[in-house]
Amino acid sequence: MEESIKQALGDAKSMAAFLKEMEPFVYRICYHLTGHRQDAEDLAQESLLKICRSLHTYRGDSALQSWVYRIVLNTQRDAARRKKHQPQAVEITETSSVSEGFEGQVSLKLTVQRLMKDLPDVDRQIFTLRFLQDMPVKDMADLLQMKEATVKSRLLRLRERLREKLQNAGGEAI
Repeated sequence: MEESIKQALGDAKSMAAFLKEMEPFVYRICYHLTGHRQDAEDLAQESLLKICRSLHTYRGDSALQSWVYRIVLNTQRDAARRKKHQPQAVEITETSSVSEGFEGQVSLKLTVQRLMKDLPDVDRQIFTLRFLQDMPVKDMADLLQMKEATVKSRLLRLRERLREKLQNAGGEAI
C-alpha cells in the first residue's frame, strides 16, 4: 500500500486511481454514519477531498484504513456541527427480493435505521465500527481515542438499549 501512496503523491493520474480505489470504502462508512444516500455521497466527496489534501501527512504508524476512517469521522463531525438544526432523513433501499418475509425485513430495517438516527454520534460510530465494519474493540478504542473499557461499556449499553427498543417495537432481539 505504501507504494501506491508514493505513486499517488507523485502525479495526478495516480492520485485519481488511488482515490477511485478508496471511494467504495469511504462511501460505505459514510452511508453507515448518515443513513441517507445523498448525505453519504456529500460526506464521501468531502472526505475524499480531505484525504487527497492530507495524504502527504500519512506516516504509516497505523493502518491506512484506520487513518481514512479517522478523516471520515472528523469530516462527519464537522458536517454534523454545520447541520445541527436540520433533521436527518432516513432512506430505505430495496435490496431483498419480494418474498414472504419481505415486509418484516423492511419493517425491522426501518426500525433499526430510526433507532440509529436517534443515537448520539459516538454510539452511532461505535455501532458502525463493531457491527458493520466488524472492527475489534482494541482497534475501535484506538480509532475513537477512548479506553478499551469505555468502548466495551458503551457497546454493552448500546446493545441493551437497542435490544429493548427493538423488542418494544415488535422486532427480534439482537
